[in-house]
Amino acid sequence: MALSLRAILFSIASSAVSAQSGPGSHFGPPGVSDNSGNDNGSFHGAEHISSAMTTRRKLLTAHGILAALAFVLLMPVGSIMIRVGSFRGVWIIHGLFQVFAYLVYTTSFGIGLWIVLTAPVQLIDNYHVVIGILVFVLCFIQPISGWVHHVMFKNYSRRTVWSYGHLWIGRAVVTLGIINGGLGLYLASGAPAATGLAPSRGGIIAYGVVSGIMWLLWVAVAVHGEWKRTTSRKADNEVHGRSSGSGGSPTPSTHNKENYAVRTYA
Repeated sequence: MALSLRAILFSIASSAVSAQSGPGSHFGPPGVSDNSGNDNGSFHGAEHISSAMTTRRKLLTAHGILAALAFVLLMPVGSIMIRVGSFRGVWIIHGLFQVFAYLVYTTSFGIGLWIVLTAPVQLIDNYHVVIGILVFVLCFIQPISGWVHHVMFKNYSRRTVWSYGHLWIGRAVVTLGIINGGLGLYLASGAPAATGLAPSRGGIIAYGVVSGIMWLLWVAVAVHGEWKRTTSRKADNEVHGRSSGSGGSPTPSTHNKENYAVRTYA
């Protein structure tokens, strides 16, 4: 499925040369030379290729940085926020934060799509591209499932299938996004050194360390949140049980709207 990025880049360079040179053996109008006797067309043609490769290099870098920003920083922080926050309206802040992260990834996705569509070789079945498209679709679903979850919880005061769908799609998105970033770096590591597209060893290590730490922190907060939610529900049940047994009216739960996030998202 996955083509070597080295072969891809060589193919891109070859197609650029063909497009610039046409049927001749040099770039630009034939017979145009400077005073020194050098082929002026070849000089300008080389400049065009260099400029094109520089542009593609910048776009690939922007694609990787924006995707990493979305999945390694913004989305995990937004998820952690709603699990540790207990103030009224925390779900709104969570939603806005995640929508912003989605817009950041949408920009990265658009750049990546342009790279795929303008490449002279077939890339759509590459695993990095396939996972990127899958994640993009799942991200589109998240705001919808999150809103429905919120409405359903207000009606039933408990998690519904929408709640679990929103939670597990979010967990899949962040995990797949981080993994796909590593796969992208792996592909880019096969680029020829002359193109400047290959990431540095230090950059690859830094991504692995930072994303690994962030993922573990995010998972730890999620596990702690589930434990906290279970403990809270048990305490509520015990309070209601004692109140019902004494013949009085049930004692209002101390875990009210201020702890909405703890009871639903944690």
